[in-house]
Order: sequence, then C-alpha cells, then structure tokens
Amino acid sequence: MVMMQKAVTPGLSHAYLTVGYDRISGFAVRAADVEFASTPSLLYGAHGLSFEGTPFDPDAEWVDVLRFESSPRLQFEPVREHLLPLWWLRHTRLTPGAELVRVFRDRSHVTLARYGDVATGWIPTTMPTNLHRRLPLSRCVGPVAKYHGAYVEADVVDGGRHVILALANPPLSDTGFTPTPAGRWRKVIARDEIDEVFELVITARWGGLAVRVVDQWEDGRGVVAFKVSSIGHDEDLARALGMDFIEAGVYEATVAAADLTDLTTTQLIPEEWRLHATPAHQPRYASA
Repeated sequence: MVMMQKAVTPGLSHAYLTVGYDRISGFAVRAADVEFASTPSLLYGAHGLSFEGTPFDPDAEWVDVLRFESSPRLQFEPVREHLLPLWWLRHTRLTPGAELVRVFRDRSHVTLARYGDVATGWIPTTMPTNLHRRLPLSRCVGPVAKYHGAYVEADVVDGGRHVILALANPPLSDTGFTPTPAGRWRKVIARDEIDEVFELVITARWGGLAVRVVDQWEDGRGVVAFKVSSIGHDEDLARALGMDFIEAGVYEATVAAADLTDLTTTQLIPEEWRLHATPAHQPRYASA
C-alpha cells in the first residue's frame, strides 16, 4: 500500500468539514517523499503551491493536507519544474480511510477528520463539525455496484473481499441496511454477492477542451445539465471558456448536455474490484 498526500485548499477543507464534500482532484505526491515537510512553509515548496492564483501562503499558521491510499486512478505527471515526482488525479470520489490533517508552523499536526466510506462520509476526530448535511450521491464518480439488478453507489474494502453499499433513501424491502450520521443507508456484503463493480468514466469535449462529467441533473425546465471537470492540461483554454478555477490544473463548469461533443463512456475496473481478487492477488499500483 502506497500512501499519497495532497495539499488541500482552504475552500476544499471547509467543504469537507461542513457539508461532507467527498471529492478529490489535482496533483498529489507520495507521502514518504514529503515526510520532511512538517511546516506550512516546507509543504508550500514540497507540493509546489506557488502556482498562479494560489490560495496557499507559506507564512500561514497552518496548511491542511489529505492523506489517502494510492490507486490505479492516479497518473504519473512529469513536471520538470518540480523536484519531487507528481501524480495527477482526475476528479473522483475519495477512497475509504482518507484523512484530513492540519499541519502547524510549530511542526505539530492534528487529524481533523477521517473519511469512512461513501455511506458513512467524514468522521470528525478532534473538533465538532456540521457533518450531518447530506449531499446528493452521484454515479458519475466513484465505484458503483450492481446489486439485485440495480446500480448502487459503493466502495470496495478489505482488499477486495467486501463491498459497502450506500443508498440515499431507506430501502423499501431489502434488510441489512442501517442509517448513518451522513443521512445515508449502509450495508456491507461479501464481494461474491455483487455482480459487478466499476467506476463509470464519462469524458467529452466542451469548447474543444477535454473534460470529465462528474455530476448530472435536470433543471426545472427538464433540461439536462452536467458539471464537468477539465482533464486536458490546457489552462488557457479553460480560462477562455470561463471555467471556475479550483486549484492548479483543475477547472470546473456547469454546462448544458447539448453543448458537449465526443461523449465517451468507459468502465474503470481495478484488479482489486474484480470478483476473482483475493488477498494473494492484490492490485499492483504501478502509478506510484
């Protein structure tokens, strides 16, 4: 298991701790490569946080970082200007066990919250937070499982041996689901009780820019809208299109479905998610 670390913008950290936001995107490094970075100033340099429009300050009292397990969704990103190896993560859902850690100027640190899973959400560890608000589930990011003929948001845990299912509403007849503080319903079952598990990846072009669809809904007029996140490293085009700047390399926008072209749908299925995965056949994270 390779642990990764990502600097978290103040806005994203606030969303994690107040509304239970459960997404991640952007650049990350191996946690072992930045063990020396024990202050905001050192983290600023180690993570390359001096990008244009940065919300980070090397003289800040603290900086939040996210620590999470590596996965096949990470892509190595060669950046000559950066001394440490960088990996790129497209907009997706957090993996179970991720931790939000606050690092202070005096070299102390504290774990603010731990992400349980898609059904449990964030679990505060050191401070009271308003984590009982419920955000909508989305099948556009993160694992989904086919269970009793229906697709359900899920997480694969225990080295591929179990699957956690999440429902937004109480099940009508299925037993075994229990409510969580996140306002969802949770059930843990063996992997062999699930027909298939995958992450749906919908990519497209918008105004010539490569994007991933990360949410979808209908407005009051019945018009389908998509939230998209940039996956092509063309910041000039992203700005020209008026996309919202999230952090280095990450731009997002809400667009009409009719404005997207070249839609492609694929299924991401890491080895660990496959039915034949066993403790002796763990996934090889070549990405890190």
